[in-house]
Amino acid sequence: MNAKAAYHSPLREEQAAATRARIIEACASIMQSGGELTYAAVAATAGVQERTVYRHFPTRNDLQSGLWEWILTNLTHVDFGAKTTDEVVSAMRNSFAGFDAGAPLIQAMLHSPQGLEVRQGQQPQRRAMFEACIDATVPDVPADVRMRAAAALQVLYSATSWELLRSFWGMDAAQAGDVIELAIRSMLTGLQVRLGGEIAERAPPDPRDRNGAARPATTSRLKSNQSKTTYPKSRRAKR
Repeated sequence: MNAKAAYHSPLREEQAAATRARIIEACASIMQSGGELTYAAVAATAGVQERTVYRHFPTRNDLQSGLWEWILTNLTHVDFGAKTTDEVVSAMRNSFAGFDAGAPLIQAMLHSPQGLEVRQGQQPQRRAMFEACIDATVPDVPADVRMRAAAALQVLYSATSWELLRSFWGMDAAQAGDVIELAIRSMLTGLQVRLGGEIAERAPPDPRDRNGAARPATTSRLKSNQSKTTYPKSRRAKR
């Protein structure tokens, strides 16, 4: 005897998706108002029974993950696949625009323990993105420098930086994006120059100069490029 094929109801699936969306929107509303993200509060705000919330989100982690996915999809538009500097800068600008659009919710997420829990859930993907950017920009970087540089990228490309520029400098998303892009590109360029100098330091120097005389090795390309202090002729004479 053949088993009956499972019955799929498009209408029922649409209703389930609508209920799930209503629950997530309730989570966002609770976070934005500073309330505690409990199943009872979510059910009351969404206008459904508590067991309905459990059916869609069996654990608290599921509920938090659902809220974070909603934020990523509808507000921040984070592209965790970004690797190059241009891609990271573009992703940052998209996120900042989303932060502006959902400012009350984003700020609530920043200043609540629950918001921290939600954001920490995506940290492995976020860290991998920043480390990939360092690898693409400065290949063969020492492991300790790679870690610090990736951490610095996360500090720059963060809702915390967006909020600081918004609250203390009155900047909108585009202006804040200009500031952070400048900082990101300057940091990465500086890192390239720094490591270039260190590489030159490790390279064996030419043992003789143009006149055939032995010359001391330079300690760093950076040092050789440092500007020297010059004085007017009158001052040099006195010295």
